[in-house]
Amino acid sequence: MIVYIVVFLRRPGEFLAAARDSSYHRVRVRPLWAYLTGETLTQRAILFDFWQTLFSDWKERETLAARKQFMLRFLAERGHDGHVALDAAFEASRPWFTNIYLNEQRTPLVDERLAWVLNHCNIRLGPAELESLAHDFAEMGLMLDPTLAPNAAPMLAELAREFKLGIVSDTGYTPGRILRRHMAKHGVLEYFSAFSFSDETGRAKPHAVQFQNVLQRLQVEPANAVHCGDLPTHDVRGAKALGLTAVLYTGFHAEAADGNPPDYVISDWSELPGVVERVFS
Repeated sequence: MIVYIVVFLRRPGEFLAAARDSSYHRVRVRPLWAYLTGETLTQRAILFDFWQTLFSDWKERETLAARKQFMLRFLAERGHDGHVALDAAFEASRPWFTNIYLNEQRTPLVDERLAWVLNHCNIRLGPAELESLAHDFAEMGLMLDPTLAPNAAPMLAELAREFKLGIVSDTGYTPGRILRRHMAKHGVLEYFSAFSFSDETGRAKPHAVQFQNVLQRLQVEPANAVHCGDLPTHDVRGAKALGLTAVLYTGFHAEAADGNPPDYVISDWSELPGVVERVFS
């Protein structure tokens, strides 16, 4: 009786295909309990970077300018000189941030970055004031109003029907909690089951923790995962070091592989389902 039920639930000809293809048993054959519970024998996942991959930050300069104006007002209200040279201080912080990002493989938190800028301006704030400034500064990331990449929404909807989806992204002044709100606004947050934002994990790509955090949450082995991103030195390098398949997305900008060749290159998200099918075939 059980055998007949299992056969009934499979599509015609699939068991013949299974006999010809030994890999079929590892990936597609499922017992009766799996159909009833929705569980699979082998979980597979597709991971995505956020910026310049799924979304573009075309309002970055405008948003940073607004943040600086807010910061000046915040300082003036607390008796600090209204002519604080914030532009020079933010520019001076770039090498400091880059050094930490590349050598420590982490992204300093917003309060840490603002404390550096204020110190450069010889301004000291108390812990509560700095926390308040950093919170509101981060919240202004909603002004970025990022654009979802062309064909990303239907691609995510299609892949989410069969695969677990996750985000592996480094953050700057805009933390993961704000990026989730942007995803919700564009109607794609529901497709994702795990997130690894650098402000939450304490590490930045290509550090293994950024990828492992999501893989562990999704209960997926590296060999059964694909990562898509726009930076060869961070996305491709980090993914391949762990054994994930690396897809370089060039829809927003094309960057040289720089010694980190991807497994696949795509310029439009409509190409990804075909790539995924080849990877897991």
